[in-house]
Amino acid sequence: MLFRSLLYYLLFLLNLLVFCIAFLPLFVMPRSIGLKVLSIWAKLSQKLLFYSCKIDFEVIGRDKIPNQKILIASKHQSAWETINFIHILKEAPIMIFKRELLFIPFFGLYALKFGHIAINRKVGLSSIKSMIKKAKETLDNNRPILIFPEGTRQDILSESTYKRGILALYKSLNIPCVPVALNSGKYWPKNSIKKIPGKITVEFLDPIPPGIDDNEFMRILK
Repeated sequence: MLFRSLLYYLLFLLNLLVFCIAFLPLFVMPRSIGLKVLSIWAKLSQKLLFYSCKIDFEVIGRDKIPNQKILIASKHQSAWETINFIHILKEAPIMIFKRELLFIPFFGLYALKFGHIAINRKVGLSSIKSMIKKAKETLDNNRPILIFPEGTRQDILSESTYKRGILALYKSLNIPCVPVALNSGKYWPKNSIKKIPGKITVEFLDPIPPGIDDNEFMRILK
């Protein structure tokens, strides 16, 4: 599978490079058009993964997603979910990610163009305040806000520790929070080039309504 994994990375990089260069005009076009193109790119990336590494996916509980502005709190085990949430969700999400990713050529520019929120985790409370401010500015659209409460990728068997940023967002935005369970790390292991054939499961769980006590919210989320 090592050869297939390396083949996938090569195809993925070529796909990304072609997208970034061919669609530079998106910077002067409406964001809605760019998001549709981005969704096509994400679907193509998944097809490349399937044909090269035989990794498929299934989505459970999509009907549990409220038809309104929501906060999505997802497990984070690999790069797979950061790509595929773009086309799995009805509306491309506004992702919250670490500021360092902005320095990746092309990626950083497109991330800002598509309205994602970059945070500097080194500044602590200031980072949370900035994140909340930017998230509130998106409340006038239906794009879900996506955050990975664990803060970084976790091994599939590791004990989860959720950062307080998710609680701050939940309290400040006053919108439902939809937890997401997944097992992408089983087939796309952390810190490993090798991919393992199989089917990734993504499950949307029951929405947590706004207004719940802090401790209770964190307990339900976990």
